[in-house]
Amino acid sequence: MPANWILAAILILVLPEHALTQKLLLAHVAINPGQGMLHLAKDSGILAKYGFTAEVVLIPGTPRTIQALIAGDLDYVTAGAPASLRARAQGADVTILSTLSNYSSQRVFVRPDSTLSSFKDLKGKIIGVTQYGSGGDTFLRAALRKSGIKEPEVTILQMGGTPGVAQGLESGRIEVGVLGDSGMLLVFRGRAKMMKGASAREMGFRGTDAPLTTTERKLKADRGAVVRFMHAYLETLHYFQTNKAGTARILSKYMRGVSEEHISLWCDELRATLKQIPYPEEEALRAEMEMMGPGNMQIPAGYINASVLDEIRKSGFIDKIHKQ
Repeated sequence: MPANWILAAILILVLPEHALTQKLLLAHVAINPGQGMLHLAKDSGILAKYGFTAEVVLIPGTPRTIQALIAGDLDYVTAGAPASLRARAQGADVTILSTLSNYSSQRVFVRPDSTLSSFKDLKGKIIGVTQYGSGGDTFLRAALRKSGIKEPEVTILQMGGTPGVAQGLESGRIEVGVLGDSGMLLVFRGRAKMMKGASAREMGFRGTDAPLTTTERKLKADRGAVVRFMHAYLETLHYFQTNKAGTARILSKYMRGVSEEHISLWCDELRATLKQIPYPEEEALRAEMEMMGPGNMQIPAGYINASVLDEIRKSGFIDKIHKQ
């Protein structure tokens, strides 16, 4: 056997597990600070520190992203809860490891020239959403019920993803669209404005922001790797909180046309609600299920997996990084 082969075999035996780089395929569904954590983990070098290389892809539309995760095409995703809740309720292998905050980021945006001033003005209008069953679609239907507008009194138009809604507003094809934080890109560029009083938070809807989602299959196959990934994710959240300049510089690559100053201000909104230990909270998830409508009140068994965060918390890792 050649000497270099022998050396390689010895290194495999003696190097720690995380020294053997693992390739990950990660996905997010929109462009905003919460969804940008996966880019931040990669571009800051934190994933590499824990033995991972990664490709981070944008897949507009939560339902199709969750479908790709279940099919085994993705390792981890940040995507709205409704699609994964529905999938788990139907027996699909999907579980969430963490959520950034307990407030939904969904809101109604209108064209800059729109004269619509309140949610009740939406009666009779065409409203663009990314996909039926997405977080925005679920919020919209719940908000219609709360405001007393019947669904047949509006036209809900499925536009394929976040870019579709954004392009519809910019081109004038639609006057009204529902987006998460990514809609702020349009506001910063002067291409849309927020409808006052028509955000999930203003209307009193709690929820989950950017749930980190994977499969039980992955946990069972290599729990150690999942734990290492969560170490990297938690360190990324700490980087986001403490390195504002570095965060804005990295995210500016994916938010073209938005200044680093605006990105920092945008990130500050998330920093105000970000949890030190991002446990998924049942109360917030029940609020998501209430928005989904009657008959969806039970969180499916196995949907929340807090065991990885529990293990990391008990190890003292979280206290350690926050003392640095």
